[in-house]
Amino acid sequence: MPGQCCPGKPAVKRLRIGGQEVGIAGYEEMMERVLEHVHESDDEQREALLSELRACNYVPPSSEKEYLGALWSEFRQLRAKKLGQVEEQYRGIPREEIPWFPTIDRERCTNCGVCVDFCKRGVYTTSKFPMVTNPYRCIVSCTGCKDRCDAGAISFPSLVELRETMKQLRKKYGILTD
Repeated sequence: MPGQCCPGKPAVKRLRIGGQEVGIAGYEEMMERVLEHVHESDDEQREALLSELRACNYVPPSSEKEYLGALWSEFRQLRAKKLGQVEEQYRGIPREEIPWFPTIDRERCTNCGVCVDFCKRGVYTTSKFPMVTNPYRCIVSCTGCKDRCDAGAISFPSLVELRETMKQLRKKYGILTD
């Protein structure tokens, strides 16, 4: 690889983890391999990322969560680029901090799959029945799938709750509003 000082050893990328700059060996190759899992759930992608990280790097068990958090942030940007999407933020707030996503009432769900077919963001997957497997890919305040569910099996938090949560998050991130 160009710019590599030691032939045979993976290239290193430096990331800030726990307030310190840390070298991650095999970063680019690791990200390429995990991007092969792009259509799996976020949890499966995180697990693949952690597995790849451990394969090329020593990760202190006490710092594993911080390493994964830093790499997950980088991975989300790469995934969004690959899928032709924007970075997963909403008005400057990390999307994973906004509790806006659908919930399926199993007793009402008829397994018709309308929600899976409608949502182009990959929020839902289906095996025996539709499931919300990638909740933070849902567009904040979108309820299109709910509107199409004839069984009334899909619900979202109230807009009042969303407004209050956004107010608190804007304060947390120092985002000024009029």
